[in-house]
Amino acid sequence: MKKIVLFGDSLFNGFTNHQNTTIVTDLFKAALPNTNIDNISKSGATTVEGLDYIHQIDPGANLVVIEYGTNDSSTGWGLSLENYQYNLLSMINQIGKKRVIVVGPSFPDPNNVEINQFYLADHLNAFNQVAKTCAELNNAPFVDLIASFKKQKDISLLYQADGQHLTARGNAFLVNSIVPSIKKKLNLK
Repeated sequence: MKKIVLFGDSLFNGFTNHQNTTIVTDLFKAALPNTNIDNISKSGATTVEGLDYIHQIDPGANLVVIEYGTNDSSTGWGLSLENYQYNLLSMINQIGKKRVIVVGPSFPDPNNVEINQFYLADHLNAFNQVAKTCAELNNAPFVDLIASFKKQKDISLLYQADGQHLTARGNAFLVNSIVPSIKKKLNLK
């Protein structure tokens, strides 16, 4: 049985009603039967915190899905672009490039003025490009959440009132955006 580690922030924690849930883990389990899903994500984390607890990743895991960048890219509490790149490359190097998928930052609800003051389009796109480049430099799959979410009609239905965390529909869309890359990487049907 293949072991997959989810390694990210509140998006992977299915953060709902001000608490972590297992909704994202459960959705991955349903979409990827006969795999072992271990979610060690931390809400509010940036790549700095990710590096602090990278040792928690099971060294025997077949695949680690790295989902950082949303908090890193925030103009209110995030990191510099250079620090994000350094940290993400360090993660890939420590985990091993042959067993990672890199998921770029998420896209906030474009109709939520309050959250968008912290996620300026050019700034967010620059972080997304860094994540994509880090993946490409290591021949790792890249999942572009910004591009995926932007294509959605009635996009605000994917978000909770805070404009950042996802509804049940949004969580399903998130997981469905990533599962094809996992199946391809692990040769799963």
